[in-house]
Amino acid sequence: MTTPHVVICTATNETYVLGAAAALVSAVLNAPEAVEIRVYVLDGGMKERSWRKLEASLKRLPRPCEITRLLPNMQTFAGLPQDWGSSVMTYARLALPRMVSEERILYVDADMIIQKPWREIWETDLGEGIVAAAPDIVTKTLGDEKLDLEKFRLDPRAPYFQAGLLLMDLCRWRDFCVSEKVLAYLRDNPDHCRYWDQSALNVVLYRLWKPLPVAWNTPAWWADQGREDCQLDAPVLHFVGPHKPWLHGHDANPSSLRFYGYVDQTGWKGWRPNSLRFACKMAKYRLGLALSKVRGVLRGK
Repeated sequence: MTTPHVVICTATNETYVLGAAAALVSAVLNAPEAVEIRVYVLDGGMKERSWRKLEASLKRLPRPCEITRLLPNMQTFAGLPQDWGSSVMTYARLALPRMVSEERILYVDADMIIQKPWREIWETDLGEGIVAAAPDIVTKTLGDEKLDLEKFRLDPRAPYFQAGLLLMDLCRWRDFCVSEKVLAYLRDNPDHCRYWDQSALNVVLYRLWKPLPVAWNTPAWWADQGREDCQLDAPVLHFVGPHKPWLHGHDANPSSLRFYGYVDQTGWKGWRPNSLRFACKMAKYRLGLALSKVRGVLRGK
């Protein structure tokens, strides 16, 4: 497969912008050599100054890249189950195939870093598959998830993939109407989407994905513990769940130190969380939850 250019995509809002900066910088610095790099950022609510800082960070890298900001309609995902950050940002990537005309993209979550060259991943032959992804080391099989196996005729022993890093064939994705099927699943099966769109993707793309080496989606907190042979020098460290390195209390983890190695190559160089900033953020978060409940009560009257 020839590689005239590569395409990197992520989705972020203001809460995840630091993670997005580290993820994109790490992906660009480890991109295949001697090719054009195109970067697409799905903006689900960044402040303008954060976008400018993110854009400037990428433009300063030794690897030149073309950067495009996309503004998905987040109302499309209103009412869907919220993720760890109490938002629907995880669903933004479902808008990519209709907003990007590329044939193939590498999608990376805004809470991971790529530590190894990924030419081999980019050139993966998908065969009849629509995506390539690493098997989930935590939720190993479909039977380990809260899915309606009988309704969808799923083999409980079939492997389950982690959707944080996806090599996506956008042509086949569009032809198979993956985004539409995922959204329909989420709305029709709210009790069977423990991991939000990842759960739905594993149902919709059942037997339509190709496995990557498992180390290409290593849970960072497992690497910190050396659990199940997870290593800190894995090709990808994924800060899954609430273990975000930009949150006070997680920033001193060994994997977080690697994260900040990439942060310090961005416009956020030297930024670190502190207890006061964390306390203010948690207070704002709790206030937002309380106001949301009040609005829900008022709407119900």
